[in-house]
Order: sequence, then C-alpha cells, then structure tokens
Amino acid sequence: MTGGQDTIVSADAHAAFSERALVAVSVPAPDAAVIADSLLEADLRGVYSHGIQLLHRYVRGLRNGINPTPEITITADAGGLVVLDGGGGMGQVVSVRAMSLAIERARCHGVATVVVRNSNHMGALAYYGMMAVEQGMIGACSTNGPAIMAPWGGITETLGNNPFCVAVPAGEAHPIVLDMATSTAARNKIRVAAAKGETLPPGWALDRQGRPTTNAEEALLGLVAPMAEAKGFGLAVALEVLTSVVSGGPIGKEVPRDALASADIFYPVKVSHYFHVTDVSKVMPLADFTARVDLLARQVHESALTDSAGAVYMPGEIEFLTRERRLSEGVPLLPTVMSSLDRLAAEVSVAAIER
Repeated sequence: MTGGQDTIVSADAHAAFSERALVAVSVPAPDAAVIADSLLEADLRGVYSHGIQLLHRYVRGLRNGINPTPEITITADAGGLVVLDGGGGMGQVVSVRAMSLAIERARCHGVATVVVRNSNHMGALAYYGMMAVEQGMIGACSTNGPAIMAPWGGITETLGNNPFCVAVPAGEAHPIVLDMATSTAARNKIRVAAAKGETLPPGWALDRQGRPTTNAEEALLGLVAPMAEAKGFGLAVALEVLTSVVSGGPIGKEVPRDALASADIFYPVKVSHYFHVTDVSKVMPLADFTARVDLLARQVHESALTDSAGAVYMPGEIEFLTRERRLSEGVPLLPTVMSSLDRLAAEVSVAAIER
C-alpha cells in the first residue's frame, strides 16, 4: 500500500488478471493478451483513465453485444489506403490489426492509411502510435466516439472528443508521443475525478446549459469542453472526416450513445478509427532522421525556465519516465478500482488480482 490508499500490483499481475477476465467471457487468448497489454501500458504511463479501471466495462460489454470473436474484413483496398470492417469487436483487436497493416503497406508505398468502421472503444491511442515507432516509422491515429461535445457556442452534443496521436521515433531521446483529446480533458478522466470525489480543473467541462462547471457529476450529465474553444471543435470536425466519413461508419450524432448512460458497461458503439504511417527511411536514412529528432529534443530541453518550473518536457516524456519507474516499483491502483476488480473476479469466476 501507499499512503494507506492505493494497492501496488506488479505489471505481470495486472496483465494476467485482465487476460483471465477477458478469456472468461469468450475472448480468444491472443486477443485477450492484446487488450490486457493496452490497459497495462496505459497504467504504466500514468494514464489511469484508459487503464485497468475500464476492464469491468469491457467485460460486461462483451456480455451485452460487443463481439468477442469478430471477423475483421477488408472492404476496400487501394494499396496505400485500406478500409476495414471491425466486425463489432473490441477496438484494441481491430486497431492492432489495422496499424500492423498500415506499417506493412508503408514499407511498400512510403506512406499508408488504414481506416476502420464498426469497432468499439480502443483504449489509449499511444499504444498504436508506438507500434509504428518500434518499426522506425511515424504513426498517427484517431477515433471518433459517441457525441459528448457541442459545436462551440451550442449545447447540442454533436461529436465525440475525437482524440488523436502522433508518435515519432528518436535516437538518444525518448520518442515523441503526443496523445490528446480534442476536448480539454477526456470524458474518462472526468469519470475518474467523479469516482474520487474530486473537483474538476476549470475549463474541463460544461453543464447541461453550456456553462463552465468544476463539478464532475454535473459534467457527466453535461458536455466536455473543446480545447482552445472553437479551434478544438474544428479539429474534432476534421478528425470526424478522417475516421467515420472516410470509413463509411456512423457520423457524429449517428454513433450510438448507450455506453454513456452507464459507468459499468461499454455497449457497442460502432465507432471508426484512423491509422496513418510514414516510413521516413524512404526519404532519408533512419539514423539521420532520429538524430534530427534528438536535435529538436535538445532545443526544447535547453529552454530557460519560468520561476515555477523545474524542467520542460517533450510530448510523452513524462509518461516514459513514469513507465520506467512503475515497471520496477509496480502500478498503484485506487481502492475503488481494486473493489471493482474484486467484484469482477467473482462475477466471471476467476482468481482475484494478485496483490
């Protein structure tokens, strides 16, 4: 325990429990391992909103319409542009397939895009961006989602918070990994704050009338606030085009919103995803490229600091440092998360997570 509150679990115990629970609801073992790994990586990086706290919602979603054994099919293939149908399965499963295909096609064409329709929640986008980085390539991805954001100046939910990620390989520096929502904060972060009984930072959310609120419960009944006001909403619109409009999936308000009504179940949402890979080795030696990324990182780190800052960081750098520490020290989980995992273990008749 830390501070009498959190429970520390090892990375191995974390992943093993998720796999057990998913296999118990008919997810094939290789797919369960992919989903479990995505949840573990989020918690290792300190992104609790997309970590194991989602597991009970996934498992119950798999009992309520999400397909545990989807048939993932290619519906259009133009070489460097491919469309997949996710078969109504788990987002992590089709997303790993899609990013792998984008990497494969980028090796042939220099760049490649794979879009997906008929999928579900895919977890933290950085997981897929890093797949490209591990192959010495630049990875970008996005997803749409159930409408929780209104047009700037409106109060009608029209778009999801449509997150996006860009991941870039480096040499001596950590890879650059920008993973962010087009809202000021992801809705799952608001759920985490509500579970903790915490007040939201100003600017995270709007109430049902479109007024700023710091009350997490009010925010869950209201709207997420677009980052940078109209600019954030404009970016969400652009990402809606790259995901649902291109793939042929449900657009904006057409995306089912059933999952928003429950903190316990992910109902099928039929969302769309976007994956783009650039093989920089096609235009310059990879070592030259990563040296240039390192130069950029040095320029950022050499910045003079404000009186209140101890350091400046590249996008994703704090998460890499957190990951290194947690791999050796373990992952801290909140009491509420541990309780949900224990209930889940009993519900699907598997051994509880190892403390």
